[in-house]
Amino acid sequence: MIPDIKNTNHQALPGKTPSSLSAQTGTISQLQSEIKLIQSLSLIKVQGSESLSFQGKPAQLLSVTTNQQQPLTLINTGPRIPVDSQQTAELTLTAKHQASLTFSDNKPNSSIQSNAIQGSTINNLSVASRIISLTALSASSSTNGSYLTSVSDGNNQFQITSQTPLQKGDSVRVLLDSNNQLQVIPNKTTVASAPQIDALKQSLPKQLSAPEMSQLIKQLQEINNTASTSLSPQSQRALAQLIQSLPALEQLTQSPSAMKHAIQTSGPFAESLLKNANINELNTDLKLNLTRLENTTNDSPVQRSNNFPTEQVANAIERITTNQLRHFSDLNQVNAQTYPLQIELPIKDNQNTSLVQLQIDQDTHDNAVPDHERRWLVKLNFDFEETGRFEVRTSIQENKVGILFAAENTDTIKAIKQQMGKLKQQLIDKNIDVQRLDVFQTKLQEDKPKSPTQTSLIDVRT
Repeated sequence: MIPDIKNTNHQALPGKTPSSLSAQTGTISQLQSEIKLIQSLSLIKVQGSESLSFQGKPAQLLSVTTNQQQPLTLINTGPRIPVDSQQTAELTLTAKHQASLTFSDNKPNSSIQSNAIQGSTINNLSVASRIISLTALSASSSTNGSYLTSVSDGNNQFQITSQTPLQKGDSVRVLLDSNNQLQVIPNKTTVASAPQIDALKQSLPKQLSAPEMSQLIKQLQEINNTASTSLSPQSQRALAQLIQSLPALEQLTQSPSAMKHAIQTSGPFAESLLKNANINELNTDLKLNLTRLENTTNDSPVQRSNNFPTEQVANAIERITTNQLRHFSDLNQVNAQTYPLQIELPIKDNQNTSLVQLQIDQDTHDNAVPDHERRWLVKLNFDFEETGRFEVRTSIQENKVGILFAAENTDTIKAIKQQMGKLKQQLIDKNIDVQRLDVFQTKLQEDKPKSPTQTSLIDVRT
């Protein structure tokens, strides 16, 4: 049984006994028969995986078929199983409608993701029927405080009882659980109106691109250095605070705490800083400082007509907001696409300022391992005038590290190669096991957010 099914506001056939269900419709009887046909040991093939939430916790639905081509659904309430389609496993019944999966270790052409679980056993899975879709044939009629609706699965017609009315044409997905109760699964399309996605649709077109963001920071730094008298005292103070708060390269390379502070005040965590009311971080957060600057210039009609980049400042805020919205999701979303945590740092190096992008992601193959054993994937994007675009792609697990440099400029490739020996020795001196250190030349492009129409947004990872 899916405990949070009440959250869907649809409960089918509550209080009905198995016999009355069988008497009502051949569809329900067929689902019951499918569950009964499960063998004690059977080779199954994973056809698909869906994510949803109940009781505030994540769950996973695995659509599988047995070696007799019988479709079933497995409900996983433990750590997510990182499987791909067509992954094979042995299904073993451990109790009434409870099962475990042992994944095959000889699957040809298996992906990296499925290799991560080959030979392992996943316990405490619930067995349910296959998922079917029901369509309301008419509007619900009220009866004894609930609603009776005629539905069809495409072949058979029958009635279900729900706590909220259904309209003609409404579609719901259901499965039969181990207690012979129909349970409603959140539709794949129900998150289309999620407020996060609506907000992203508004924010995404307004945001500055990465080069425009970098150019704006440089422009604001020049305006601050010239002490323009066209700015009001309030705007001058807001601009000075913004520029002074930008992290300096020298500080970041010498102090881990400085890098931590720079990440925490890079903008994506602005609302959290406001909640915790940390004055030092509130005064140095990039998004909050940009917002203060926008507010002071919007309050001055003279400044708005004085070629001050007020609109660009607003669009810079939208870039940070877009980045924030990409990292949120409705927990009921199915097949959610994940994004790495992305941080953008405008870093000062003497009189120059460059925008550095930092991406942090957890290796999805390590979901079941302890936190301290997880592998983290980190990518840094640079675009300096003297080097052109280049990236650093890092894999970190405990004290092991692998580093790849990717650059566009031939001279940058040569400069990196000259420093690689020194970098490796510095890492070794810190008791870091360097498993790979390499550099290659390639064409790099800015990572762009995907359209929110077909993708989902994820929770912040760190």
